[in-house]
Amino acid sequence: MKRRPARILVDVFYLHLAQTGIKTYIDSLLAQVAAYEGTEFQFVVYPSPQKIRKSTFFKGKTPRWKNWLFQGWYFLHKMWLLPLKSIRCGSDLVFCPDILPPLWSVGKRVVVIHDAFFWESPEHYHPLWRKIYLGYLAVGIWSGARILTVSEYAKNRIQIFLKTSHPITAIPTGMDALSGRQESTAEFSPVAYPYFLHVGVMEHRKNLVTLVQAFSVFVENYGEKFRLVLVGERGPRPTLDAYDDVVREITRLGLEEQVILPGYLHKEELNKYFRFALGYVFPSKNEGFGLPVLEAFSFDVPVIVGPQGALKEVGGDGVLCCDSYAPEAFAAAMGRLASEPDLRLSLVSAGRNRLRAYSGEKFFLSLQSYFNRLLHGD
Repeated sequence: MKRRPARILVDVFYLHLAQTGIKTYIDSLLAQVAAYEGTEFQFVVYPSPQKIRKSTFFKGKTPRWKNWLFQGWYFLHKMWLLPLKSIRCGSDLVFCPDILPPLWSVGKRVVVIHDAFFWESPEHYHPLWRKIYLGYLAVGIWSGARILTVSEYAKNRIQIFLKTSHPITAIPTGMDALSGRQESTAEFSPVAYPYFLHVGVMEHRKNLVTLVQAFSVFVENYGEKFRLVLVGERGPRPTLDAYDDVVREITRLGLEEQVILPGYLHKEELNKYFRFALGYVFPSKNEGFGLPVLEAFSFDVPVIVGPQGALKEVGGDGVLCCDSYAPEAFAAAMGRLASEPDLRLSLVSAGRNRLRAYSGEKFFLSLQSYFNRLLHGD
């Protein structure tokens, strides 16, 4: 007897707030769901992503009262609205890509925990909310929710802090970025000089003060004709925000003319910066996956990373990896990219090959296989 399609309820509520990795993860998932033509699954997306994207109420730097309002609404959604939706649609599985599962629902529950930041960096979170989040997560896991994560590195880190009777499964994030350069039609570089690029919200863990220091050392050795472009807005909370520290370091080192801070950029404008970059520098000390590495690969931009587990896992032989977080180590790597064209070509070629292993299609097929095993033991 032929099985009926398994009904998968996909929770995208966090799009109200998500700006970086979780947003990219959900966007990639939604693109695959929209293109799905199979018969094994029926995907129900809730709430409407179209309505969420039209709203900017919770996005950007928001006052504290909005943050509290979002948190209250988020927990109401998880505790009642999402479970009730699972009853109405008769779900076989509720899939939550945003850290927390519902405590109950119709069907099995799967949650994606992207990293171990809650445990490794408690100073970046309000103590009360951190306690509530971790307590809620513990109850959700105890009551049977299964855990997915985005890399083997993240899996190994999470297992240190979170005990569960079910195995944690790593399914790498995928993105359809193979045609990145072709999507950008810019004919002229947005910067009149060769430049290194970094894209991301300016949080302390991104280690951008070190990057500014590294660029200063690089300029001393290779001249002032180069620029550093730091794309991104402030961190979402004062405990996370490193913007003021970055600006102070730029001023202290006299780099006001050489370091460019364009702020947040929409995709078309951002693509221009990716397309013409000499190299992408990612000095972050704490990542669960590292999607900007794949974005840079998609634009044939060579990538420099620090000795961080997830970035090394994702980048493989497609990245130039520094052996320490010292500014001098990053400056030396930037110098190699600036002076060794054969190295740049080699990294671009390896990056293209690496990117194929992280396509959105492969990600979605792996996710479907996981759902099948969970629902049917297939």
